[in-house]
Amino acid sequence: MLSRRACGAFLLALLALLAGCGVPTGQRGTEMLQSQAEAPNPVAMSVNAYRQHRGLAPIPVSLRLTQVAAAHVADLEAHYRRGTSCNMHSWSANGSWTPCCYTPDHARKECMWNKPGEITGGAYSATGYEIVAYYSDPITPERALQIWQQSDGHHIMILNRGQWYDNTWRAMGAAIGTHYAVVWFGEQADRAGD
Repeated sequence: MLSRRACGAFLLALLALLAGCGVPTGQRGTEMLQSQAEAPNPVAMSVNAYRQHRGLAPIPVSLRLTQVAAAHVADLEAHYRRGTSCNMHSWSANGSWTPCCYTPDHARKECMWNKPGEITGGAYSATGYEIVAYYSDPITPERALQIWQQSDGHHIMILNRGQWYDNTWRAMGAAIGTHYAVVWFGEQADRAGD
C-alpha cells in the first residue's frame, strides 16, 4: 500500500500531465476523472478535517480544481523565483496558459481568478480563489495547513470568515509538490463525472 505522500505525488504527476493536455473528454476521459476522484488528496483531507474540527462542513473535492492546483504546483516548483515582485499566485510563461504576474496590490487578480476556466478549457468556468504555501524543507499537508493557519488572509478563506463570510465553497482542489502546496476554492460545484 502506498503512503499518503506517495499517493499525493502520484496524483500530482497524473494531474500535471492532464493539465498540459486539457480536460479529457469522452468515455475514457470520464473514467480517468473518476479514477482521480478515488485517489486520496492529502491536502484537501487536511483542510476538510480542520474545517470539520471548527464546526464547518467539508468542501467537496473538485477534480477540475485539483487539475488547476496540480498544474500550478508543477509550475511553481519548476519556474517560480522567490523575491520578485510577482508573488506565488503568479504563473510563468512556460506552459499552455497565459502568463500572470500577480502583485501584492492585487491589481491583476483576475489573471489568477480566471485560471480554472483557462486550465480546464472552460469545464470549470467559475472564478477560483487560491492559497499557496511554501516551505524550504519538503512540505507536508500538515505543514501547509499550519502555514495557512498562521496567515490571517489564508485562514479566513479556509474558514469562510472576514471578507469570505458570504462565500459558499462548493468545490476545492488541492495539490502538493516538494516545496509548494496549493488549494483552490470555488463557489460552483464541479460536475465532473456527472
